[in-house]
Amino acid sequence: MPKFERPAFRKSKNFKPKTPKVEVAGSKSRAAAALIVEAVNKGVSMSEAVPQYCAQFDSRDTAFIKEIVYGTLRHRRILMGTLKPMFDFKITERNRVVQALLITAMYQIVYMRVPAHAVVSATVSACGDIGRKSFTSTTNAILRRFLREGAKVIESDNDAVTYSFPDWLVTRLQDGYDAATVKKILEASNIKAPLFLRVENSKVSTEEFVEHLAKKEISSTTSKLCKSTVKLDAAANVYDIPGFSEGLCTVQDISAQLTADFLKLDKDKAMRILDCCCAPGGKTAHILDLSPKSHVTALDIEESRLEQTVSTLKRLGRLKNVELKAMDATNLDALEGSFDRILVDAPCSGTGVIRRHPDIKWLRRDKDIAALCEIQAKILDAAYEKLSKGGVLLYTTCSILPDENIRQVEAFLKRHSDAIQDPICLDGKEYTTLQRLPGDDDGDGFFYARFIKPE
Repeated sequence: MPKFERPAFRKSKNFKPKTPKVEVAGSKSRAAAALIVEAVNKGVSMSEAVPQYCAQFDSRDTAFIKEIVYGTLRHRRILMGTLKPMFDFKITERNRVVQALLITAMYQIVYMRVPAHAVVSATVSACGDIGRKSFTSTTNAILRRFLREGAKVIESDNDAVTYSFPDWLVTRLQDGYDAATVKKILEASNIKAPLFLRVENSKVSTEEFVEHLAKKEISSTTSKLCKSTVKLDAAANVYDIPGFSEGLCTVQDISAQLTADFLKLDKDKAMRILDCCCAPGGKTAHILDLSPKSHVTALDIEESRLEQTVSTLKRLGRLKNVELKAMDATNLDALEGSFDRILVDAPCSGTGVIRRHPDIKWLRRDKDIAALCEIQAKILDAAYEKLSKGGVLLYTTCSILPDENIRQVEAFLKRHSDAIQDPICLDGKEYTTLQRLPGDDDGDGFFYARFIKPE
């Protein structure tokens, strides 16, 4: 039978076929996630990028975008290693956002277990939403190949690759810890952190607060380490938590909550307290919850960061006994008098809170550590000069690097031979200095050292 051929269809010169644009569900949220990941690749923090790219989305879509972004940044290195052989041609700087789009798609398929067909469809459509429609076919082909080859990330004998950490950071961890501890740190830093609350115990007891949560069917647990601590068994919108808007609680990791406890505060005594690096204000508020008669001078180097502190203190009703100053804490000569208690929650690498801020992995550089250590030393020296005789100075960081912590303390004691190192007690044990690692009691990595100026 002869093959039937359709007659050729001739288009008129003015004919323009109408192809209605069909928006694939989820394409815009995938595009936003890719744009945020690429912003981090270019050196922008998530705290800046997320509000910028999520402004148009509701809370549900924003939560979905954040899940993709946080997870992709946690596993960025191994995802890029998986993508590299499939994306083996040169790409301009302008078009690197396509790679970000692809690794966010891989993250959804491998780690979030989102149905592959939905991810592929939305991701291909998102090429247009990120202004890279010309990469539609390439994106589709790469994702199809990824699925054909088993939708698995590469395997590696290098822990830095497996846990998606920069080489320099793993090297520094290996310098300070044994192999088993380094692996524990890497694993814990890639696990999603729980939501901790600090209860304002001068307003409500922790037990009463937990009962309020239970009435709202919010399951939680308390801690033997810190009486103000409540950990939610599942994530929740903070504004759905009873008492949050009324200032009965605030979000604060258990390791951060221990800080005020270690300051040796007195609820019945009015002390003069200095908080050298106060933003976003959680520790300042905790100090006043434990010592409401005291007066706190709270400093931060940037006005914008002080605004965060004001917001926190206002919600918690703690503005009354606080004096806020925009000041560089490396020079405190402008402050009058001395202080009974000084908190130096120093600017640091943030390596103890990577699980909450995975962009730290990719924003920090090895050269940053020396600069941070220099600032920390200057703040410590300036603060010690302002400490009253018999007063207590507490040095803390959310770092797990020895250079910022134990070595910083050793150097400080050499410069100030009169300073008395005051041991810290936790859970019945005494520590000369205390280094908490990510995941200890489900908390963040934190370091504490306490000093007393002799009478």
